[in-house]
Amino acid sequence: MTDQPPPSPAGSPFDDLAVTVQLAEPLAKHTWLGVGGVTQYFCEPVSVDSLSAVVSRCNETGIKLRVIGGGSNVLVPSDGIEAMVIRLSAPPFCGVEVDGQSVRVGAGAKLVHLVSAAVQEGLSGLEDLVGIPGTVGGGLVGNAAAHGCNLGQRVHSVTVMLPDGTTEDRLRDDIAFASSWSSLDGVIVLSARFDLDEDDPERLTKRMQKQWIVERSEQPSGTRSVAMMFKDPVGTTAESLIAQAGCRDLCIGSASIYPSCANYVVTAVGCPSSDVQQLVEKVRGIVREKLGVELAPRIRVW
Repeated sequence: MTDQPPPSPAGSPFDDLAVTVQLAEPLAKHTWLGVGGVTQYFCEPVSVDSLSAVVSRCNETGIKLRVIGGGSNVLVPSDGIEAMVIRLSAPPFCGVEVDGQSVRVGAGAKLVHLVSAAVQEGLSGLEDLVGIPGTVGGGLVGNAAAHGCNLGQRVHSVTVMLPDGTTEDRLRDDIAFASSWSSLDGVIVLSARFDLDEDDPERLTKRMQKQWIVERSEQPSGTRSVAMMFKDPVGTTAESLIAQAGCRDLCIGSASIYPSCANYVVTAVGCPSSDVQQLVEKVRGIVREKLGVELAPRIRVW
């Protein structure tokens, strides 16, 4: 007799599927900012088949579908959203397997775990990304980058799920990567293969540790309720522009600029999402007015 998941709450369009679907799931606990309301439906599929069933049902019924990874750049409205939010946290979506100079990794794996596994096996090409938060899937969709290195540079192929629940493999030449963007935004990333270079594990470990220390020194400490506001423009940093524009001390309601890391917004307990959104827009407007630079938001408003 096989184990079956507990039944979903009554009244869900997913009741007849062998998946557990939560109703009115609070999303604040799934994001770094820790703010926002509930989602209509929430699911953490335990297999590709169960994910496919949920995705195809959303497609059939017209239910909006979103995937949440580490939640480091997501802002959920305080009123919540009418959607199915999927989190790929089950083991089938989080594995990291090394085969020679290639690494295959699930979309739900943390990016730092991918980097650490590669370095441990003496494979270079991703160690500069060690300080970036979030999952591999989110990193691929947004083409995570640091210190001149980006995730797309090392991609061999990506396995994705289409809106109808079917899967396909896309080779590197079939995928477009640009600054903080990829053409994978309209699909669900399931896994990816990266081709890396052989190198000395000890040397790579020292380099990774150095990058980790540098990244952590540039990020807020002592609080999790933070998010980076803007992407860095070419040739400069968003933090330096925000400081030049005199925005270090800005706050709106319960949302404020982190004083020593000016490109981060910090939220207090009970902060409404609107405070964050208004603060981001205010900083963006001041930088535009004073310096003539249009900052691109990194925070995605759902």
